[in-house]
Amino acid sequence: MSDFLSKRFWILPAWVLLLLITVVPIIALSFYNHPSAADDFCFAYMARDYGIWWSTKFYYEQWSGRYLANVLFHVTPLFANGFWYFKVLPIVYLLTTFWSLYALVGVLFRVSPAHKFMITAALVIAYVLQMASLAEGFYWATVSYTYILPQILTTFLLVILSKVYESRSSTAANAWLVLAAVFIVGIVGLCEMFVILLGGLLGSFLLYQLLFNRKLDLRLVFLLGITLVSSYFILQSPGSKVRQHANPLGGNLVFSLPMSFRTTAELALHWMPLLLIFVVFWLVWLAHREDRAFRSYLRIRPWAGWLVWAGLTPLLFFPYFYGVGMDEVPVRITNTVYYFYLTGLFYNLTVSVLWLRETKGLEVAQPAILKALLVLALLAVPVAYAFNKNFRMMTRDLTTGTAAQYDRELTERYAYIRQSKQDTVTIAPLQHVPASLFTEDIKDNTTHLWNKCESQFFGKKALILQTKE
Repeated sequence: MSDFLSKRFWILPAWVLLLLITVVPIIALSFYNHPSAADDFCFAYMARDYGIWWSTKFYYEQWSGRYLANVLFHVTPLFANGFWYFKVLPIVYLLTTFWSLYALVGVLFRVSPAHKFMITAALVIAYVLQMASLAEGFYWATVSYTYILPQILTTFLLVILSKVYESRSSTAANAWLVLAAVFIVGIVGLCEMFVILLGGLLGSFLLYQLLFNRKLDLRLVFLLGITLVSSYFILQSPGSKVRQHANPLGGNLVFSLPMSFRTTAELALHWMPLLLIFVVFWLVWLAHREDRAFRSYLRIRPWAGWLVWAGLTPLLFFPYFYGVGMDEVPVRITNTVYYFYLTGLFYNLTVSVLWLRETKGLEVAQPAILKALLVLALLAVPVAYAFNKNFRMMTRDLTTGTAAQYDRELTERYAYIRQSKQDTVTIAPLQHVPASLFTEDIKDNTTHLWNKCESQFFGKKALILQTKE
């Protein structure tokens, strides 16, 4: 084992293999994906029957201030019967998640493309395996616009910010600055959570410059101002007010703030066992890197990075608790909080290791200890996959044919509804429900919103779901 570990030819192929094992099921499942009965058909028929502008305005005033998300909800190709879109979109999200992280790794490290690939692969694997819900991460289109899309755009935003400061000409720097402002307007308009995230990050960057560089960074002031103005249009919208008052605990600061930190602490304990494997891999990789591999963004005071991460990550839950007032967090929110928890954890771990090395002359562990931990981590990988909920769920849905049968049932259902001459159509319940893809179906109550939306989409008076005998 010792001789094998000392030879590094196996490392890149191993990460390629692990990445493929993790993401190929996501891609394969995408071809069986369909619109969710929850929301997708509602937005589609409204855009078709009332127009995109009227429908967007209606939602902004009656339910949600997410001005850009409201537009995206209604321009989804489903309003023109574009069912293909739901099979392509998850693959686009997967590829752009990898691309955005790869670009961010390039900003932080001066290493070869192979090393950037391996770091990105590790982050994507760690993210996918511990997502609270794959269905509400990659596959449910409506929800994807408000969570996975802005998290990808935020990752790209950090890359764009680096271009602002690294550009050699003022013209190029200003162009990147304008692009960053456009991204901020868009990201904020997708979800309230990102008001907290962008405001917190930009405010932290600005404060760090003031405290340690004695400099008021006017570019950061400008971007923070853009964030605040954009936030006004989402938080003070009529729709946001309606939603906030839909629950008695909405707007309750005493309830919301402690719940945000408590929820994060509970989830962190749940995430940590798998992350420890990746922490070991990361420490081993860091131990073999020279100081020149680390770019200036990693040379900050470690306590500042940890403080922002520990304070800002829990606050990402705050808009939900404050705005909706329920104590059960939707899994789609947990997905995004975990993404920034994960990336923030490894960023701060890197900063700390580098700081100890350069200022104290200390290494995190002796080579023999790291090698022993590496052996344990390698042995833990197959065990982690064998017991991982997401991996088991994806492979089960594929190998048992559940996803394929689900696709066939829904395709036949749509054809049956369209071909029926009746205004009221009775349809059979789904017999195969893949947990990786499925969110909700219509109900056995014709007055339920999902039933009414799907009925309107197909031009029927009512859809009735047969009750299972």
